[in-house]
Amino acid sequence: MRRALKILGWTLGALVLLIGAAGVFAYIFVTSDYVRDRLESESDKASGRVTKIGRLAVDWGWTTHFHIENIQVSNADWGKAPHLFSADEIECDIRVWPLVKGNIELPRLRLVKPVLSIEKNDRDEMNWSAEHAPATTAAAKAVTPAERHQTPLIGTLEIVDGQIAYRDALRKINLDGTVSTAMGQAGEQSPQAHLSMKGNLEKQPLSLQFTGGSIIMLRDSETPYPIDLDVHYGDTHLTVQGKLQDPMQFKGANVKLTLSGQNLAQIFPLLGIPGPPTPPYRIEGQLDRSGQSWKMENMKWHVGESDLAGTLTLDEGAKPEKLTARLTSDNLVFADLAPLVGASPGKGGTTSDEQKKTEAKLEEKGDLFPDVPLHTERLRAMNMDISLDAKKVVAPDYLPVTTLSAHVVIDGGQARIQPLKLGFAGGTLEGSLDIDARPDQPKVATDLKLEQVALAEFFRNTRFFDTTEGKLDGHIGLAGQGKSLAAVMGSANGDISIAMGGGSISDLMVSAADLQIASALALYITGDHRIPVRCVVSRLDFKQGTVAFDKTLLDTQRSVLHVDGQVTLGDQATRMKISADPKKWDLLDLHAPVLLDGKIRSPRISIGRKIPIPLPDFGGAKDAPCDQLTREIMNGAGATRSTGAPSG
Repeated sequence: MRRALKILGWTLGALVLLIGAAGVFAYIFVTSDYVRDRLESESDKASGRVTKIGRLAVDWGWTTHFHIENIQVSNADWGKAPHLFSADEIECDIRVWPLVKGNIELPRLRLVKPVLSIEKNDRDEMNWSAEHAPATTAAAKAVTPAERHQTPLIGTLEIVDGQIAYRDALRKINLDGTVSTAMGQAGEQSPQAHLSMKGNLEKQPLSLQFTGGSIIMLRDSETPYPIDLDVHYGDTHLTVQGKLQDPMQFKGANVKLTLSGQNLAQIFPLLGIPGPPTPPYRIEGQLDRSGQSWKMENMKWHVGESDLAGTLTLDEGAKPEKLTARLTSDNLVFADLAPLVGASPGKGGTTSDEQKKTEAKLEEKGDLFPDVPLHTERLRAMNMDISLDAKKVVAPDYLPVTTLSAHVVIDGGQARIQPLKLGFAGGTLEGSLDIDARPDQPKVATDLKLEQVALAEFFRNTRFFDTTEGKLDGHIGLAGQGKSLAAVMGSANGDISIAMGGGSISDLMVSAADLQIASALALYITGDHRIPVRCVVSRLDFKQGTVAFDKTLLDTQRSVLHVDGQVTLGDQATRMKISADPKKWDLLDLHAPVLLDGKIRSPRISIGRKIPIPLPDFGGAKDAPCDQLTREIMNGAGATRSTGAPSG
């Protein structure tokens, strides 16, 4: 809305200047070529650009009618578009007598095929600015009303087949829109002011309906001015309703803004704000303005199945613009954050049609990481300072997140989330996440520390919960690049290290992993019990998206389980081998590793032996050097066991 209103204002400002220049010279020879040439010359001086007019006709009177054909205002030297502004026809009625009093009254204004091209170069200069068009900028400021009684009167406005383009070379933003029809009415005799518009923006349908108080109420009274704006853009719906004590300065506002849609990221072409990807949402709050800052207070968000509240401020005076938000939540559903990385909230959550298609595609291909462009280039559009404090997080048992707090700062296309802190399985996961959106291939890096995470929480609501105990510590340090989560993971470098000293685990689980059939059957019949754990250590080495298992093992009182193999994140496939070195005698043991092969999302599980005949196992394996391995893992020492792909 903000960008659309600016563009409309620029269009009308340029038009008023051209009409004003015409009025100065029209009384000389009215429609002669000499007058047209002189008007072009004076328009050049006023706009700071070369102006061409195909034909000018003037019908003088107290209400003078202008008809201008084929008008062209040249662009800046560095501009890509052929013209800053052009139109096939401009028709305008202007009342002469009010001009003496300094009032602008246009009973009728009609534009046919107007084209407005707003551009910024790589030095952040605009093609219509004080530097590139000083006279136009000064004149535009002069005709902009400071008080409501100075408001220009436009009785009837009509725009036919208009086009709007916005190009920002520095931030690599390109937007295109059309105005197929626009009609407005705000005459002295009209009880209300009306404006309607239909067109498209970035290939999405756009429609706007505005109803306000009469022009007399706006200009000649101090009564709060009513406004009712209704905008539909694709799946996005925006309404602004209420009253303003001073409409020109947006002061004394009692205005409610409501924004809803399928995905908050879709607001960018309309509002110029790089919203995050979300499930279907609805946002409402009180809108106000102070100086060059918009403020939204008493906000209530319903996003997917989550509820948030807080305040938001947008400072248009900052260069670039800056958005500040302070958000809290007493009910944040963790699955609703999935769209942030291009994923779907899942079958049980509230999802848009696009997110359902993404989930179906992932299931069909057997992939875990979505290859959905995240449009991080939009982070270049403005700076941000956002905090979120979620005191209660609802998450599935296998991902036991309980709280979340984050502080996001975006400066010049670089985003840093620090601190990023999650209450996680009775412990914490804390650190930072960085996104550099300046290059064409965004760079992503994370540095997270895992502390005192309860292993049992991952088995909540399963038969293994009561027999599992222990605290995990670890570190995640990864970096990759790409425009989607799949691309980032497919290029990732770094490591994930995890260690646990002491604790216990289900004896049934260990026996099943060891393929110790006799022990597993006995436990299944008589009941499971705890088996002491000496240590758990694991280091995953990431090299260009290929993950190797380095010293990954579980040492228990019964046996030592080893995990070997690799995962290729580029094609999201795995080849893993789980083998056991029994410490104690077992009557029946298959003496074979468990193999996992195929897609990460749903690997095939098999036994690495052609004829699985169980035989006695006399054990004899030694304890793993837990203290040494833990130090090596947490200090990033090299591998001691083979990390090649498993063989049959």
